[in-house]
Amino acid sequence: MLVWALAMPLLSVGLRFLDQHRILAMSGSVVAAGALALVLWAALIYVRCVPATPQLSRRIGYFVVFFAAMLALGAGALGLTFWAIVAIYGL
Repeated sequence: MLVWALAMPLLSVGLRFLDQHRILAMSGSVVAAGALALVLWAALIYVRCVPATPQLSRRIGYFVVFFAAMLALGAGALGLTFWAIVAIYGL
């Protein structure tokens, strides 16, 4: 999950670099594709790492804890992304 969170700033800096060098324009579809890739990666982490259980209540509990952890990591990664962009490219 930590690698997922660290991928956000790297993806953002990479897209900004490609946009700045006119290799790939930073359009809505490019940003949406990056966001979709992160969501699919989070789903893969959930499927591979969260234990399966036959009890519905425990499965819901696992999902809620996973979702809260990913939300907290995502918020931290968003802040890190902002400061990485500011540090590299300025305001």
